[in-house]
Amino acid sequence: MSVSHLSLLATPTLVISYIVAGIFAVLLVIKPRKRKTWWRHVIIAAILGSAIGGTVIWYVGDVQNAFDVPPTWVDRIWTGVLVAGICVGVVNLIGTTWIRRVIAAFGIVAIALASGLAINNDVGEYLTVGQLLGTDTTASLVLPRPAHTGVTGVDSDLYATWKAPAIMAKRGRVGSVTIPGTLSHFSARKALVYLPPAALVANAPALPVVILLSGQPASPSSVMTSGHVPEIMNAMAKKNHGLAPIVVVPDQLGASSNNPMCVDGPLGNSATYITRDVPDWILGHLHVQKGAKAWAIGGFSQGATCSIQFAAAHPTLFGSFIDVSGQKYPTLGSDAQAIQEGFGGSTAAFDAAKPEAIMKANAPYEDTVAFFAAGQNDAVYSRNTDVMTALASQAGMHVTRYVSPGSAHDWTTATNGFSHGLGFLYPRLGLSKSVVSE
Repeated sequence: MSVSHLSLLATPTLVISYIVAGIFAVLLVIKPRKRKTWWRHVIIAAILGSAIGGTVIWYVGDVQNAFDVPPTWVDRIWTGVLVAGICVGVVNLIGTTWIRRVIAAFGIVAIALASGLAINNDVGEYLTVGQLLGTDTTASLVLPRPAHTGVTGVDSDLYATWKAPAIMAKRGRVGSVTIPGTLSHFSARKALVYLPPAALVANAPALPVVILLSGQPASPSSVMTSGHVPEIMNAMAKKNHGLAPIVVVPDQLGASSNNPMCVDGPLGNSATYITRDVPDWILGHLHVQKGAKAWAIGGFSQGATCSIQFAAAHPTLFGSFIDVSGQKYPTLGSDAQAIQEGFGGSTAAFDAAKPEAIMKANAPYEDTVAFFAAGQNDAVYSRNTDVMTALASQAGMHVTRYVSPGSAHDWTTATNGFSHGLGFLYPRLGLSKSVVSE
């Protein structure tokens, strides 16, 4: 196994990093000879570092709301440990032997690594070294032969008429594709596509489509890896004779640090890309069903906000959506910043892009299914979900809500939300008679 595939969440990785950091922490506080004021300096450095770390994460996470959700206590404690370790390490660099300085340098690195791994384990953002470094690439997808592409109408009873062949792959196939911004001119990263076992056989049936969107910062690969979508779909396909929707994960951001808020504006024509370019590519390259009932869109966090925006604005394109821990409306660090940077200073355009306004403009919805999910320990986004489920119900949508037990605003919630949301949509997509659990 290459280094890029090394798991960052594996228990051995975490335990080893904590042990190494602990050993260096002990070495850093051992009193050297002829340093009478040593303990005073170490204690002051540790307290000062903890205070600085706590203040920084409070300001960034709570005051500036840089993460769109308050930091957890795991994040706060380990940030304090990180800065305290750095401060104690600096004490070891001043007026000591070269051996002590080398130990201090390695100690700072070890503590920083352990802190980073602990925080990452809390949020579940990066699964492997390659994903962290951006070098974990997915091979290009070999698309079905031309005879197996094309479009058919909605088949609400596919599960009843489908006969799986005797020989069929046990798992689906995941690969990357390039979806050009033909109409939008949006500069998107490569998309990922999941083809279920039923799509890989000769004379494959036309299948329904689910478009999933990542949060921000993230990438399409985050949905597949951190969100465990292939594993979810393979498990459901196994229970349903290889049937599962074709899942397409396009890039609505353009870059991990970008947030065009899923509108057409100064930050990029993300809306046209997702609602025109991506569907056009799907219809032209994959053997799919056409019709709102056979198409769903979903996402996590920023991607969830986009999902309700798009589904509410385009009910003839998307008949269902999955909103996992979404915002009440698209924004940046502040509404003022969003208005200026994303809407050219137009408050009216900003307000019109809010799902509440979109739903009021298009209500009542005749046949839109809304699935909302949030983490049990995510107070902020649970309140958002309260608001959005009420608005969706008032607009005439068929609303279902799920609470992810014991999780917060993290990829555990995303995984659970995708799993239950996709399973809930199975009957609607014509893939089973009843709701499917993974």
